[in-house]
Amino acid sequence: MLRKATLATSTALLALTTAYAQPQTMTHPTGMHHQAAQMGMQGPKATKKRGMRSIFLIRRGLPHYSMILMRMWDDPQLALTPDQKSKLETIRRETMRKIMTIAPRIKKLRRKIVKASRSGASAQALYGDVDKLATLEAEATKIQLACIEKTNEVLTPRQKKVIAQHLKKKRKKHKK
Repeated sequence: MLRKATLATSTALLALTTAYAQPQTMTHPTGMHHQAAQMGMQGPKATKKRGMRSIFLIRRGLPHYSMILMRMWDDPQLALTPDQKSKLETIRRETMRKIMTIAPRIKKLRRKIVKASRSGASAQALYGDVDKLATLEAEATKIQLACIEKTNEVLTPRQKKVIAQHLKKKRKKHKK
């Protein structure tokens, strides 16, 4: 009995320690960080490791504000107000809900096209699915653009500058 209690306590402490050690993520009741992780959106290393691709038409260049803000949520330089945090959480929740609906459809269609192509299907036979895939990726990109627009409406010019500087540093570090 004591052994089970000790094991349960150790497991709980390990889980709490691990959760506490996570890099600056938004801490809010929506659980969006967990949902992003389930979708395989844990960052570039996870993407390379799993061989996943972006679900968006524009794969580089557009900021993923939700992910950036999750990492900078409590950054004193960014200094988000409680009202801004509430609005940003709403934007993120709405965006993620839409993305999580469309992402599995995109991934399933990609797998279908690849499998059919590898099985010798003619290009002509795949064109319809390719068109559907392009439409879904365009829809995902439109969702992302709407998120960027709504987020820009919430942030102050100074906060946008802080984010731009953060992204610039990140790009420099990535190039090295």
